[in-house]
Amino acid sequence: MLNPESSPRPCVRSIPRRVARAARIAAGTALAGSLWACSPALDWRQAGPPGVDILLQYPCKPQHVTQPVVLAGKRLDMSMTGCEAAHMTFALAHADLGDAALVAPALAELRRDAVSNIRGRVLRQQAAQVRHAAPGLADSVELDLAGQAPGGGALREHVLLFAQGAQVFQAVVLAKDADYREDAAHSFAGSVQLGAAPAAAR
Repeated sequence: MLNPESSPRPCVRSIPRRVARAARIAAGTALAGSLWACSPALDWRQAGPPGVDILLQYPCKPQHVTQPVVLAGKRLDMSMTGCEAAHMTFALAHADLGDAALVAPALAELRRDAVSNIRGRVLRQQAAQVRHAAPGLADSVELDLAGQAPGGGALREHVLLFAQGAQVFQAVVLAKDADYREDAAHSFAGSVQLGAAPAAAR
């Protein structure tokens, strides 16, 4: 089991509405609830969602929310662990589908929504490279996207989609084009540490 090694600073203010919406867009679902925003500086620390064997390097103290959604035709709980720093949203969405047969359609749905929700176009695409993730899934990918916010204005988004067993994951960095830092986005996506799958899930 992975263990976080961090000493995060306390959050000081509620996440703005635009960031809460950005987190929902990033997940490709109607995930509601409040995350929390922290210092605008990139203050990296290791963290992950409770009860899930995965860690990432966040540049701010992440908070966690869970809401019911419909994914691959199944009603389930999806979690979002994320925060805002330097006007960028960093988030990991996670759902356990309970059935490995639903993983491929769920990843395809998350991929379609990630692009369509920002009316995006794909700038770069490559197969996801995450150790211990399920191999050979067509929509296990890493994407750089350019798009538009619902109210207008250019957006940039970096998306990493992958799965393990019956679980699907989506790591996202989302920001206005003027605020987007490609180095930070790729650092976040590249920091994923996924625990080894239990023998029954391999």
